[in-house]
Amino acid sequence: MRRVGLVVLAILLAVGPAARGAVPPPSADEVRQGRRLAEQLERRYPVVKDPALNERLQRIAQAIVSVSDRPGVTYVFKILDVDVANAVSLPAGWIYVTKPMMGLVRTDHELAALIAHEVAHVAHAHALEMQRRQTQAALITILVAALTRNPTAARGVQLAAGGVLAHFTRDLERDADLTAIGYLEKTPYSPVAVLTLMEMLARLEQYSASVDPGAFADHPKTPERVAYIETELRRRGIPIVRRIPADYLRLTVREVTVRGLPAGELLVNDRLILRLPDLERLEEAAGRLDRLFNADVRSFEVNVRPVGETWGVVVRGVTVITLTPRDAAWNGTLVRDLAQTVFVRLRAAMEEDLRRRKLTG
Repeated sequence: MRRVGLVVLAILLAVGPAARGAVPPPSADEVRQGRRLAEQLERRYPVVKDPALNERLQRIAQAIVSVSDRPGVTYVFKILDVDVANAVSLPAGWIYVTKPMMGLVRTDHELAALIAHEVAHVAHAHALEMQRRQTQAALITILVAALTRNPTAARGVQLAAGGVLAHFTRDLERDADLTAIGYLEKTPYSPVAVLTLMEMLARLEQYSASVDPGAFADHPKTPERVAYIETELRRRGIPIVRRIPADYLRLTVREVTVRGLPAGELLVNDRLILRLPDLERLEEAAGRLDRLFNADVRSFEVNVRPVGETWGVVVRGVTVITLTPRDAAWNGTLVRDLAQTVFVRLRAAMEEDLRRRKLTG
């Protein structure tokens, strides 16, 4: 099984904060250097040709590129068949995502966050600083070490300031992380994905503690990054709703045919919760559940209660849907039993979802 390893978004090719002002377009020399590094990287690792994976990468990448803040960059996005989940950016706009990382991100939102981080490195000319600090020969060695998360690959290289990922990298990664939030705010993708992706990486790193960090020991710690990303989201007034970017408690209302007639189904994470002949009522119930799920309700807050001849499914004091004897008869049961069935299914779906999140991050 492919190892995830110590997953990092960071690319070490980086430098100064965006606060320096607009960065000029890449020079001919920067483009040549980026192309040379790209050729070296592609000689080491196969480029993945899968059409579906590449279509997804290109579609999301173009949305990010359209809001980036450095003019004149021609971006190239490719997927590398490297056995570690990671991403890397090169001078002048070559950006690579490894195949395991394409599978690790849970949603297009998180892939957009990853791409936005790498685009920020390019847009803020981070490679130029590394170019000043390292020789061209050292640069590809460091690049491979970072991409594969293999500290031994960097041994023997003269590392600036006692470590290539020492003081400046901490600031640069912060710059790229926070710039990614700003980029995503201008796209259809959730800026909260920067947080959910980093939280997932932090949890994965807990299971990789046995890996010697070596030359990467001074890299900014992922929990530190989680903290300042969350602080920045709150500073910007962005509601921290993790459901959509992290893909949990997914609500679906779909049309079905029952006994030859149109009907609807309400599902949570593809588990059936309720089936009724009235699709509109299910959509209204889904809308109420959506708001409640965004407020981080828990399964113990789900309940049912009788109201005359009807029964209400109640979550945190909000009646999600009122079930009638007619609804029950259509389902071939009593209204009390139908309400109990919905209650059991909804709580089970929420509890299963929580277990899955704890196991997978």
